[in-house]
Amino acid sequence: MSKLSQTAKQLSEFLNLIEQDRENIERVIHEVKEKDIDAEFIVHPKSETVEDSSKNTGYNPEKIVKTLVFVAEEPIAVICPGHTSVSEQKLEEITGHEPRMATPEEVEEHTGYQIGGVSPFDLDIKTYMEKTILDKQEVKPAAGSKVTGVSIKPEDLKKASEAEAKDLSRK
Repeated sequence: MSKLSQTAKQLSEFLNLIEQDRENIERVIHEVKEKDIDAEFIVHPKSETVEDSSKNTGYNPEKIVKTLVFVAEEPIAVICPGHTSVSEQKLEEITGHEPRMATPEEVEEHTGYQIGGVSPFDLDIKTYMEKTILDKQEVKPAAGSKVTGVSIKPEDLKKASEAEAKDLSRK
C-alpha cells in the first residue's frame, strides 16, 4: 500500500467515513471478486466532487466517472464521465418519461449508497452508461465511499454494472 499522509483531523474524518461506509465498500469488493474483474482499489482523501477526486487521486476528470440517480417512472442510474453532465432530454427519449434528479434520500433508498460515494456496482435499478466511456482505457468510479474508488477497464465496468451504453451526455 502506498503512503497516504493525513493530519489528525483528516485521519479522524477518514476513519469515520470508512466505518460509516464499510458495508458499501465491501459490497463493491464482493462484486469485483464475484464477477472476476481486474480492478485496483484506490484509497484517497475525502472527495465530494469530481474536482476533489481528480485532485486527490491524480486522475483526469475525463477518467473519473460518476453514478447519478434519476427518477423517471422508476429510479435509474446513469454512469457519466466526470467532465460532462447527463442530458435529461436524451434520458427522457430513452425512458419515455421525464426524468428528475433523485433526492439524497431517494438515492440512498434505491442504491444503498450516499451521494458522493454512489458506486455503479451491485445496483438493483436499471443502469445506463454514457457510451463514450467505452472509448477510454481506464476509468475510476466510486467504490461505495467518498474515500475509495476503483480503477477499472470500461468494458469490465459495463459488465459489472450490467449497464446499457447510450448517448446520454450533453454536448
